Amino acid sequence: MKTKYFLILILIIFLTSFHTSTSQILFTENFSYPAGDSIGAHGWIWNTGTSNTIFVTAPGLTYSGYPLSGVGNACRLRNNGNDAYKQMNSADSIGSIYLSFMVKVDSVRTLGDYFLALISPTSTTNYTARFYAKDSLGGLAFGVSKGSPTGNPPNPLSYTGGSYSLGTTYLIVIKYTFNPGLADDVINVYVFSSGIPATEPATPTIGPITGPVNDAAIGRVALRQGSTASSPTLNIDGIQVAKIWAKVVSIKNINSIAESFSLSQNYPNPFNPTTKIDFTIPQNGFVNLSVFNMIGKEMKNLIGKDLSMGSYSYEFDGSELNSGVYLYRIDFTSREGLQFTDSKKLILIK
Repeated sequence: MKTKYFLILILIIFLTSFHTSTSQILFTENFSYPAGDSIGAHGWIWNTGTSNTIFVTAPGLTYSGYPLSGVGNACRLRNNGNDAYKQMNSADSIGSIYLSFMVKVDSVRTLGDYFLALISPTSTTNYTARFYAKDSLGGLAFGVSKGSPTGNPPNPLSYTGGSYSLGTTYLIVIKYTFNPGLADDVINVYVFSSGIPATEPATPTIGPITGPVNDAAIGRVALRQGSTASSPTLNIDGIQVAKIWAKVVSIKNINSIAESFSLSQNYPNPFNPTTKIDFTIPQNGFVNLSVFNMIGKEMKNLIGKDLSMGSYSYEFDGSELNSGVYLYRIDFTSREGLQFTDSKKLILIK
């Protein structure tokens, strides 16, 4: 009888831990569908009719160190007026949420327009955290507004300078902070061209932005194609809404001191769908951590960036992979040329 109660207790602890981990992710979209499919066939709901369909395109976008990099395909947004939205796992109105995605812009207009936004769980018109792209003196500029900049009263629209480039993949993180008043929620934007800081930067690229629009819970992610006069053409991929910054990064520095190289066995193992991979590096240098199938094909690049010496923990999400045995391998090269390589097996059971 004691054994039975002990097993029930372990199951309760596991389920509680699993719920806590997964509840931090409110939305994930990797466009892991066949190229050429309409996103309307995969849970996205048309907001402006079914013409000018938004399509899945191949290949997907990649950004070193981003957990959703290189997973599935991407989505192609053009400038011909079609909107779509998709429901989040749950609505949220407490604390902050982080909307992250990769984007590669091919063309922009001087007027500029937004192509992505958040909306409440029951609305198809109350667009907030509107994210824009436009031409600025021949360069690419990104912008954000809380609501319509042409509304009454208008919401402020803030742009970066035109220092970004067409044809380059950027990682965008939009932080939306809920405040207790009626019209005082705050938006900050972070734009990255390489790397991802382990902790939220003190200074945003754009923000803080607020506005007179009434606040509401957030429950949907919207994609928008606008008009030929103002909208950009682009690929977007790896869209995620999370409650904490760590879910954007998936790597944590747990100790700034390390005496030797090591790659630990992932825990738990077997796992479903997340597991932790710990490693240590005693010098500063470039770390590449990847997952391979048993015939040596790289399935996902987890880390590809310069790291300072120390101990690290990476939370690997295998939800996009099939059940099976995989290898994970670390390759390290210090700034002085010292190298270290190690690999271990992990088992995913769904």
